Amino acid sequence: MFHFLLSQVQHFLIECLCCFPFPHRTTRRLEPIEIIPVHDLNPKCISPNPDLVIIFFHGIAFGNDEWKETWTSTTTDGRNEPICWPEKWLPEDMGNNVRILSLSYDSNLMGVHNNVADIGKNLILSLVRSRYDILWDAPIVLVGYSFGGLVLKSLVVEVQQHIHQRIINLTDAAINKSCKRFLENLKGTIFYGVPHAGGNEGFSKYFSWKCQQINTMKKKLKTHSSLLKNLTSFNRQMEELSTDFENAISQDLIIYAFSEGLALEEKWGVLVPYASSARLAGANNYMVEDANHFTICRPPTKDHPSYFILVECLKFCLKVNYQL
Repeated sequence: MFHFLLSQVQHFLIECLCCFPFPHRTTRRLEPIEIIPVHDLNPKCISPNPDLVIIFFHGIAFGNDEWKETWTSTTTDGRNEPICWPEKWLPEDMGNNVRILSLSYDSNLMGVHNNVADIGKNLILSLVRSRYDILWDAPIVLVGYSFGGLVLKSLVVEVQQHIHQRIINLTDAAINKSCKRFLENLKGTIFYGVPHAGGNEGFSKYFSWKCQQINTMKKKLKTHSSLLKNLTSFNRQMEELSTDFENAISQDLIIYAFSEGLALEEKWGVLVPYASSARLAGANNYMVEDANHFTICRPPTKDHPSYFILVECLKFCLKVNYQL
């Protein structure tokens, strides 16, 4: 009887140790809440060895097409037609052997994500460790607009943190390998109107208005978003995210940051003025004087600063990569 009770106690203690592991045994397991769609904007590029991979991160979305709408301009070349400029112009100027991807995390604003970090974690399995894994030997450039710039930084931070976590099985090891290749070949990041510093009244008003509009739509859809609730604490999150991003990136990373030169003033009374919040320390900062927060990512022509400077950055990233 005594030996039976002793064996039961031993079994109980072993179960407790497994359920409550010591700190050195903990790991950041990736369990995606939702797979994030990835859209190919240059289907002509079918090579598994592209010259360059460009990935676009859109702003706060109203619908399922924001992955394209954020980057759609109305041209001023006389035709006044809407075009998705990464899809139309970049293959013309960068060549057909450039892979151009655009992410779509629209539904996450209607879902159960708690903060920007949740989207970053989901992107590890939706993008970094996915069928696109074969592309990470090519130089990579990430492009983000407004809220998308925060998602961009969150992805980089989550990738870096996953690399440094304890590997406990083959699945984690495979993800770790993909993360290392992704981060090692990340050559550039480009930001359009991203509130890096936080604490900007214009951005707070803009995000608040966006939240109100999306909440109105959500009531009709009878959905709930915990992420939108947390937009009220964005200032603190943005400051922490900027610090984590700076610690995660390589000193050789090429960074371009565009800030708007015009206030955004519409009938709803929202002002998103140009401010130091959109400037990033250590980056090549450019103020686009004739653009507001809405138009800064929508160049009307190829010779507009918000486009041709981006092309210069992409070509510079290619040049640097080939010199290594």
